[in-house]
Amino acid sequence: MSIENKIDALKAVADDLPVPIIVQSADNYGVVYMNKIGLEILGVDLNELQSIDPRTYVARYFNADDDKEYSEKIKQRVNDFSEDYTSYFQQVKSKDGVWSLYASNTKVFFKNKEGNVTHLITTASPLEPIHHITIKINRLMDDVRFLRENASVFAKLSAREREVLKLMALGLSSTEIANQLFIALATVDTHRRNIRKKLCLKNNYEAVKFAQAFNLL
Repeated sequence: MSIENKIDALKAVADDLPVPIIVQSADNYGVVYMNKIGLEILGVDLNELQSIDPRTYVARYFNADDDKEYSEKIKQRVNDFSEDYTSYFQQVKSKDGVWSLYASNTKVFFKNKEGNVTHLITTASPLEPIHHITIKINRLMDDVRFLRENASVFAKLSAREREVLKLMALGLSSTEIANQLFIALATVDTHRRNIRKKLCLKNNYEAVKFAQAFNLL
């Protein structure tokens, strides 16, 4: 069976399914096919999707940082000739500019005669925005992005500064931190200034966010 025949077979049922289905080229992730509901969500037609550069497709409809992360997982599966699917959460921007969360699965859709993967298929199931699971997932994804964006600045902290940051996040005063770490009060104040400068902290809430994100609490 050719890829054309396999896509034709998919088309016969895909528009009756309640979730977006996407077939992409494995070499550059360009869209080859998308069913009706997927096209309606994005507000485009298939010809337009097939004509745009894959990087433009990602930039227009997806969170680029998240896409990079799960694209690497998918690429590794392809390189390993794995038939397993890759599961991930992704944020998608609809035609009205609203971001929605989807639980997606991608796997191999077609191989050529040499056994090389040429096409991938993805199903994307929408998650209700007010569902408690969706809220938790969004919060987790925000934490992951925060980690990714701030890992380099957090790495600038010394071991002692991380200890002080933890105690700051717990609400201890400089005097209490000095007593707990057995260091001078002036030394604590110096550490606090350096921490605020390195992490660009504006308030104690941001100190708590760093401490939680980097498992100090």
